[in-house]
Amino acid sequence: MSLFYRSAKLLAFVGLTFAALEAAPATAAAPSVAGRYAILRAGDKDTGCMLTLDDRAHGPGGFRAQLAPACRDQGVVIFDPVGWSMERGRLALTARKGHKAHFDLEADGLWRRDAKEGKALSLRRL
Repeated sequence: MSLFYRSAKLLAFVGLTFAALEAAPATAAAPSVAGRYAILRAGDKDTGCMLTLDDRAHGPGGFRAQLAPACRDQGVVIFDPVGWSMERGRLALTARKGHKAHFDLEADGLWRRDAKEGKALSLRRL
């Protein structure tokens, strides 16, 4: 094996390692947010719907979100979240049609939808 070939392999490895380290901060918040959530309406009333935020699969706007098929809340079914991301410390859910809903983490551990964006909606980790 030539010295040139070994040097090229080493440089490629170092470049890939550096690229992976450089990308890590962008997804650092994802593991703490990913998981299963119950969807709640006003007064923290359970809708019977479950949402999974997956940090291993890509979806529209970032990572993949999946609504459980048993969901019967018409508003949630119409919104149909298919993607999620973190934007300035806020959870952003992306609907199938492309629009977003933003959620803020409250002291009680619930992600609450921004009141300016519509009806009360929150997510509680299961």
